[in-house]
Amino acid sequence: MPYFEYTGRNSEGTLQQGAMESASAAALAENLAASGITPIRIAAAAAPGEGALAQLARLRDLGAVGHTDILLFSRQMYTLLKAGVPIMRALAGLQESCTNRAFAAVIKDLRESLDSGRELSQAMARQPRVFGPFYISMIRVGETTGLSLRV
Repeated sequence: MPYFEYTGRNSEGTLQQGAMESASAAALAENLAASGITPIRIAAAAAPGEGALAQLARLRDLGAVGHTDILLFSRQMYTLLKAGVPIMRALAGLQESCTNRAFAAVIKDLRESLDSGRELSQAMARQPRVFGPFYISMIRVGETTGLSLRV
């Protein structure tokens, strides 16, 4: 999970600063508000103990969508859809919580394609650098065999 630095004020108006691990900046803001701190600023930060080389590697990889991103996306989509969450809501949640900006843009494109009436396999086929032919074929099989996805 990513780390964030925050600045906020408590109920007495005293300035509070710190760093926390959280799924997203929005989730951190909710946690801070629940603990009585009104957030003023939240910014991404390096994890404790993360060296300069690791930070550079992480920044370099922000533009790339890796196998791990697709694996996590697949598991999370399966879990959300199995729990009965509509596909558009599931994609919106995954886009918001995605730490890789490039993959968040891919998910946004998937949502827009589904909104315009495309099937999920067609939407994924528009992203050939991210989703390979085998992955798209598996999705297409699910669509044609009657896998029910609530939009």
